[in-house]
Amino acid sequence: MRKFLSSIPARFALVAFCLFLAFSLLSRFALFLSAWREISFDLSLPEAFAVGMGYDVASAIFAAAPWLLLGILMPGKWLQKRWMKYLLAGLAVIYCGLLIFITTAEWFFWEEFGARFNFIAVDYLIWTQEVWGNISESYPMAAILPGILLLAISVVYGLRKMGLFNFMENAPTSLHHRLSALAILLLIPFLTTRLVSQSAIPTFGNQYHLEIAKNGCWSFFAAFKQMELDYQRWYLELPGNAALSATKRMLVTENEKAYSDLTEDLSRTIHSDKDEKDWNIILVCMESMSGDFMSYTGNKERLTPNLDRLAENSIFFENLYATGTRTVRGMEALTLNLPPTPGQAIIYRPEGTNLKTTFGPFLDRDYDCGFFYGGDGRFDFMNRYFSTAGCRVVDSNAWKKSDTTFKTAWGACDEDLFNKAISEADKDFSKGKPFNFFCMTTSNHRPYDFPAGRIDLTPADRRAGAVKYADWAIGDFIAKASGKPWFGRTLFVIVSDHCASSAGKEDIDVTKYRIPGIIYNPGLIGKKKITKLASQIDVMPTVLGLLNWNYQTLGYGFDYLSPAIESVPERSFVSNYQKIAMITRNSMTILKPNKKHSSYNCLLETGELSFMDHNTEKYHSLLHDTTAYYQSASWLFGSGKLKRNAQ
Repeated sequence: MRKFLSSIPARFALVAFCLFLAFSLLSRFALFLSAWREISFDLSLPEAFAVGMGYDVASAIFAAAPWLLLGILMPGKWLQKRWMKYLLAGLAVIYCGLLIFITTAEWFFWEEFGARFNFIAVDYLIWTQEVWGNISESYPMAAILPGILLLAISVVYGLRKMGLFNFMENAPTSLHHRLSALAILLLIPFLTTRLVSQSAIPTFGNQYHLEIAKNGCWSFFAAFKQMELDYQRWYLELPGNAALSATKRMLVTENEKAYSDLTEDLSRTIHSDKDEKDWNIILVCMESMSGDFMSYTGNKERLTPNLDRLAENSIFFENLYATGTRTVRGMEALTLNLPPTPGQAIIYRPEGTNLKTTFGPFLDRDYDCGFFYGGDGRFDFMNRYFSTAGCRVVDSNAWKKSDTTFKTAWGACDEDLFNKAISEADKDFSKGKPFNFFCMTTSNHRPYDFPAGRIDLTPADRRAGAVKYADWAIGDFIAKASGKPWFGRTLFVIVSDHCASSAGKEDIDVTKYRIPGIIYNPGLIGKKKITKLASQIDVMPTVLGLLNWNYQTLGYGFDYLSPAIESVPERSFVSNYQKIAMITRNSMTILKPNKKHSSYNCLLETGELSFMDHNTEKYHSLLHDTTAYYQSASWLFGSGKLKRNAQ
């Protein structure tokens, strides 16, 4: 073994291994310092660092594998040639540059999301056009990239001065050494992936400890590999058909009856005795518009005067919670009305096509259903999802060049989006055709850039400026629409996709999920504050209730204006990829991988959690209902029952 460790392949791999490990430790320490105010200084903190070291070692072994291969293939005599020394130095600069780039990227990712690389980072790799444009507009890449290169060159120069290159180059290597190295190379994937699994990370009470325990590269590839978490394999289950029968029972109300007596049929028939309305619907899904930005949560900055005014004169969901932390998760909730199944949003998955959505009742009544987006709707497979749901897609690819007056990497500014929607509404009105539009905004997204002269803030004000511009655009949209002949028969539904930030120290920080929900048109509906705890999945069922429509649904949402809602226990659903939860006014029950769960007493206003007594009827009831909801929703999608042609 000692002779092998002195061989060229072993020395190549050892240097690469140590460099990767050093940068991983540096990254973890930097992220720890960044979040030290949220860190719990208890015994779980050293455990998080110890677990993290294990993942660093496993990742470093993989990072060293190409260098081990290089040492196997490299003839020893070549290393004495000048050109090979330069080539080796160049490869070392590239390697160090990648490590520095990853460390830098992790810092910025942590700054925005409070997490190691995850599904979002995978998206960022796949959708390079939008994301690279966003990064280049958000950060001074012209200075960062040359800085990374200069630092990498400095590191390699220092390593050469320390004699590490001589250590790598001056070593005997025999055929036996090369064959031994090859055997190790072939064993690396087999041994490492079986000995170290991300699902084996211990449960930490502090979410930041969990993230510190990860390695960014390892968690990136884990997310890339597993977009969906199989519910049956990873999560707590009720036996037999108990989850389906329990869910069926919880979803039935006085005017929302079960379609059939079959346990596996979760569809309901929604009935109204009133005359149906043929009103138009324009749903505006606002990017990252946290409830915290608005005055109803106590904000005094006056960033959202238009939304505040609309909230006061509308049907307003005062305690509405988003189901997740991504745009596609919000879209899923608003159109499928289902709790968030673990892993990526259904919209993102290959099977997320041709599904029964809230557009169904509108299509049955010959509405023009459209998806409006100022960017490229191929991002996150949005076009695929909406088009197979029966919508026509009006993304930037369908716009005329003159339709866009200002844009960022993510797409046209919000006012351009709204002007496009108004233009298409005019066309439908002229044809006598009712419409249902889903408009997805982008301006309240990094790089937080927007047209000049609209508000008293500038892009230099970052998020505050973007929020105020997004609010201005909503006000401008309503003002322009109010002058249109179709305005008097149109409901405007304004709701956020998710909050501006999801990072928190708890398992799930509920304060990072509260969003506004507005249904507006004073000429059609009165104003009312809905104070009952609600979920994103309840917004469209409430809108359909205002239309007095009879229809069939597989969604789990309720009409919050129906008298029957008083008999429905307060609940909402939140998630962060692996963890899925149900919250009530004073509790949160979380389901986690490896059949684990946590139940807390929860203060929604502060997010403060305390462990719930497991010996109470309340604990067992909440755990049962949470499991039933999520198990049945996962079954519903996996079984194919959500397909439009499914019986």
